Amino acid sequence: MNKKYLASIASLALVVSLVSGCGQNKTDNKSENQNTTIKNEKTSEKTTYPIEIEAFDSTGNTYKQTFKEAPKRVVTNNQSSTELLLELGLKDSLVGTGDLDNKVLDRLEDDYKSIPVISQKGDLAKEVLIGANPDMVIGRAASFTDERYGTIPSLNGMNINTYVQIASKMDTTQSLDNIILDVRNVGKIFNIKEKANKYADQLQDRLDKVKEKSSTIKSDPLKVMYMVKYDNGQFGVYGANASLQTEMLKLINAENVANKGGTLSTENLISLNPDAIVYVHADKNASTDKDAISSLLNNKLIQSVPAISNKKIIEVDYTELMGYGFRTFDALDKIASGLYPNIFN
Repeated sequence: MNKKYLASIASLALVVSLVSGCGQNKTDNKSENQNTTIKNEKTSEKTTYPIEIEAFDSTGNTYKQTFKEAPKRVVTNNQSSTELLLELGLKDSLVGTGDLDNKVLDRLEDDYKSIPVISQKGDLAKEVLIGANPDMVIGRAASFTDERYGTIPSLNGMNINTYVQIASKMDTTQSLDNIILDVRNVGKIFNIKEKANKYADQLQDRLDKVKEKSSTIKSDPLKVMYMVKYDNGQFGVYGANASLQTEMLKLINAENVANKGGTLSTENLISLNPDAIVYVHADKNASTDKDAISSLLNNKLIQSVPAISNKKIIEVDYTELMGYGFRTFDALDKIASGLYPNIFN
């Protein structure tokens, strides 16, 4: 068992009273809380506390969060939020995280090793989270549930603030601009606006360049399938209801061939007939992923599918595609280059 996980369990004996000062007010149901910005914040490079945000859960309910100071004991519920805080130099503020979907970025690896892993393989005991004594939990909307890191109201009830990645909201119109907004908001919350805004500006520049090149494409949109865990003709897909991932394709003159996510078969692959496949690698699927591409290309039953006959298979990491963080721009670059090499290379 991971030593950091054991250390986190041991910390149960050290549970202390939690930091006060979190606000919790349910403000809306099924709210389209896209492009949420922090309120009561001036335009200087220093944060003026208190500041307020609206955090939302996976069902669309929103809850006001009040930050009276920069968080000091933070738990992240996904890899992309961990990497963002490390990228922005906030290692000392992290007291817990989950295990990885993919290898952490090389430049962040040493810092990552210093953070206790309090959740492994999707399992998390609430006592372990409380034992980390956090004043904030940050990450994707889908993990703020009773079965995972706790609902937003339950965390607020223990004086724990939340920040939910705006880009992780499903079943609504999404934009890669929301990833950039998440970076700026984190800068405000932690009083590192100058550093965060500089990084956000770099991401904006990357996005603008992709849009500029995409504007030169005059052909019909290419049909793309997001595929995961291919094994002997069975595989999973991420459908058009994966809002951000579908928006990525629209940006580069492509469309998702699957309406909904789920498990499909060889017959479905033939009927959907994609021009390209984006194959998503995850550590938990390592045993099947290592042979997945060769198995696809050698499957005689699907040679009529353009993605197979033209060997148009683009490989990305799960954290890049489904992490809702800055590495999504790496996935966008890979997919764009794979679909339109003459334009994006």
